[in-house]
Amino acid sequence: MAARRRRDNVIVAALAVLAVLGGGNAIVGAFSGDPPVDTDQPMAQMIGRAELAGAYAADFVVTYLSASAGQQDRIIEYVAAGQQITLPASGRQVSDPSVVHVWRAMSNGGFEIWSVTVSVRVGKNGAQAADTKQFYRVAVSVAGGRLRALSLPAVVEPPGRGSDLALAYSAPCATESPLAEVASGFLTALLTGSGDISRYTTVNAGIAALRPAPFGALSAVSVSADDTGCGAATSEARVLATVTPKIEGATASPLAYPLTMVRTAGHWQVQTMEPVPALADPITVLAEHGQPSRAVAPSTSVSRSSSAQIPPPTQK
Repeated sequence: MAARRRRDNVIVAALAVLAVLGGGNAIVGAFSGDPPVDTDQPMAQMIGRAELAGAYAADFVVTYLSASAGQQDRIIEYVAAGQQITLPASGRQVSDPSVVHVWRAMSNGGFEIWSVTVSVRVGKNGAQAADTKQFYRVAVSVAGGRLRALSLPAVVEPPGRGSDLALAYSAPCATESPLAEVASGFLTALLTGSGDISRYTTVNAGIAALRPAPFGALSAVSVSADDTGCGAATSEARVLATVTPKIEGATASPLAYPLTMVRTAGHWQVQTMEPVPALADPITVLAEHGQPSRAVAPSTSVSRSSSAQIPPPTQK
């Protein structure tokens, strides 16, 4: 009885606290409130099913193309036996499967039908080296975590080449311009570990030098910006810095870094490394010869007379 009284006292105390904090509704909600709804769950589930269908289609394409006569059982694991499966005397060499496109074509009665395009490198029948990239489309049904191909794969046209878009960096910046000097120092510290990167970044930038440093030096840095004065007068600029690094003294392929830079207390600094380059506004499609397909505002001359002020090294 004493134990039961202690338990009852604990329950009464808990109800009293709820009543003080939130009134009677809090007491009712403690017992009957609905659990919070996870609005992201349906999207996460769909993404999971798309990835599942993609992986299944890639396995099917590799298995199908590499199969040879007498191996129909391997194919029946993916598709119905009534698909008129006639396999060649020797399978093809297949490598580098990659899912390049997934599209949900239908959802009906618990079944989802996904159209999946897979790229692979293939060689001729019996060849040891795979040397040609081809694209295959597969229809996959997904129901309750179970997958099945609706038909044999089909060779399809690869994705077409897209349009080139005009970038916002219309002004080339001289080496001694403020933006170019800061961009060069920043990328040298970022990629080679030479110098204090905090001299070139804002306080809350959160950018650290790469460790270990991937390159020993930079042989060239070219900079263009949306600021025609290249930092002479404005307080914010979008910059595209293209660097040519060196590995063990040999020149490597150039790399491009879209940056947003700001002037704080008279000093230009890198605020962010952008995930994509800045585009012209309005977005402009370039013609094949590299010129805008419609008129854009002409740029003014570039000032080359000012020099950058870089904060001193941080005291460690």
